[in-house]
Amino acid sequence: MKDTRDVMKIAKMGRYKFGVGLDECEMAYALSRLGFKVIYVSSGSYENDLAYLEDPVGYIAKKYENHPYKEYIKDGVWVDMNGNNSFELYDTYITQKILETDEIEKIYNADLVSIVEHYQNEDTLFIFPLNRYVLYDQPHESGISGGHIVLCKGYKDGRFEIYDPGPYPKPDFIPKQRVLNAMTELDQHYDFIVVRNT
Repeated sequence: MKDTRDVMKIAKMGRYKFGVGLDECEMAYALSRLGFKVIYVSSGSYENDLAYLEDPVGYIAKKYENHPYKEYIKDGVWVDMNGNNSFELYDTYITQKILETDEIEKIYNADLVSIVEHYQNEDTLFIFPLNRYVLYDQPHESGISGGHIVLCKGYKDGRFEIYDPGPYPKPDFIPKQRVLNAMTELDQHYDFIVVRNT
C-alpha cells in the first residue's frame, strides 16, 4: 500500500470515491475483518441507530437543523474542507453491517471514561471521532467543520493520552472535559471504537 487512499479503498470495500471520507464505523468494520476484536460504543441508544438507518438524510438534517454545521449538509452529503472532502449521509451500508454482525460487540448508553478505564491496556486502542478545533482550543476556520479522528491509548489522572495523525504533540495528554466537549460538539451523543489485538 502506498498511501492513505489505498487504505481507504480497502476499508470502503469497493465503494471508494476520491474525496469521500472514511468514518470511524468504516474503520471499525475493516479492522474487524482483519481479525482485531472491535467494540462499537455509543453514549446514545440502539433506537438512535435504528432511526438513523431508517432515514439517514432526514435524521441528520433534523439533528443539525439549529446547529451552525447545517451549512455543510447539501442534498444528503456532508461537504467539508471547502468542498474537497465529503461524507455521503445516505450511505448506511457499514453501519448496517456493524449492527447485524455478532463479530463486533455493541455497547450503548455508555460513559467514555468508564469504558476507556475498563478496557485500556497495551493491546488496546480507542478511535475517537471529534472536533479538532474544540480539542485544541483553536478558532474555527471558514468552510472547515473540524471533524477529525484521533487515537487514544488510555486515561489517567483526569487526562486522555491522545495520538493525533496531524501536526500535534504525540502523545498529547488532554483533559477529560475538553475531549468530551470535542466529541459532543456535533451532538449531545457520541460514539467511539475500541480496538483490541486479542
